[in-house]
Amino acid sequence: MALVALLGAAMATATYLQGALSVVSSFVIDEFGLSRSQLGAAFTAFSLMGAFASPVMGALTDRNTAGVMAGLFAVSGLAVVIVSAAPSFPILLAGCIVGGLALGAGNPVTNRLIADQIGAARRGLVVGLKQAGPPLGLLLAGGLLPPLALAVGWRWALGFSALIPVAGMVATPILLSRARQGVTAPATRMSEEKPETRSVVVWLTVIGLGIALALSAAIAFVPLYAQERVGTTAGTAGALAAAMGLAGVVGRILWGATAGRFARPSSALLVISAISLVAILAVGLAQELGVWILWVGVFGVGFSMLAWHAVAWLVIIDRVGIGGVGKASGVMQLGNSFGFAVGPLIAGVLIDATDSYVVAWSTVAAVVGVSSILTVWIRFRPGPRPSVTNPD
Repeated sequence: MALVALLGAAMATATYLQGALSVVSSFVIDEFGLSRSQLGAAFTAFSLMGAFASPVMGALTDRNTAGVMAGLFAVSGLAVVIVSAAPSFPILLAGCIVGGLALGAGNPVTNRLIADQIGAARRGLVVGLKQAGPPLGLLLAGGLLPPLALAVGWRWALGFSALIPVAGMVATPILLSRARQGVTAPATRMSEEKPETRSVVVWLTVIGLGIALALSAAIAFVPLYAQERVGTTAGTAGALAAAMGLAGVVGRILWGATAGRFARPSSALLVISAISLVAILAVGLAQELGVWILWVGVFGVGFSMLAWHAVAWLVIIDRVGIGGVGKASGVMQLGNSFGFAVGPLIAGVLIDATDSYVVAWSTVAAVVGVSSILTVWIRFRPGPRPSVTNPD
């Protein structure tokens, strides 16, 4: 349990700044006089740095897992402080760039620990639990930041969040030490150097880029969309973000546990992709049909798109051996981070250019549709299976 708690906290911390900035976006826009494109650029800076950092972090993880984990918490806390204290928009961007370093480390380091210390029989559940970290962070941000921002200002509300990664940095060596004492490492021996394995990693990276693009656009603009086009209050917009996070927590745990029961975990990706497409279409229809369908869409996005990555990481761990899972995770994280980088920027530009959200949500839906088609290829393509000699 100590290891699982640390994994979930690391993932929540690595991705927290994105969700928190989305929740307080209306306050930030008002203070700095930003356009929607400029707001999207802040999310892009965060994710683009995560993209560039992820292959390096993946390689470092295979050499010094504990050091990368502690560094993740430290850098994330620093980024939150910089953003909350930023006197100008360029400094806020700098804080987002710093936070991207933690984002790039999140999945490589947590996946390496799972491959190293969790047996095949429990991996699906553990991957789901650790992937519940990001939506849990979004849930907390959506529930706590709006009332705190109204009471003490968005800067103090966001700055208070830095206490969480500081606690994680202090707890990392303690919890990792306990985990090593209590867990026997499984013996998975597949190498990521096999051509067929590399191919799966590459295709999952491409698909993950599309899913991340759509998801990041939803995370960045659903609260603002709810206020500007659906007619909700800031509190309701925050609740929608929290609901997305809650659905993501449930989805990642359930899909993580369920995917391991499929003959191949990639089968679950097909179902998730179909739900994702319906969910994003529901979000786009909300300005015509009302807030009720926005709630439906938000829950669907959380349950599906936020859960997609939990299953995808399980496929990576399933196909790649212990020695290379950090490197393979870094490659896939590269695609995810690029998707998260361009999603808010593209959506913001489209919203500003058309003075409407229709084209933006239609574009996002088209990307999800293409990703769903590519998922069929992953599911039905033959691939290697690892040999687990010590399952638990």
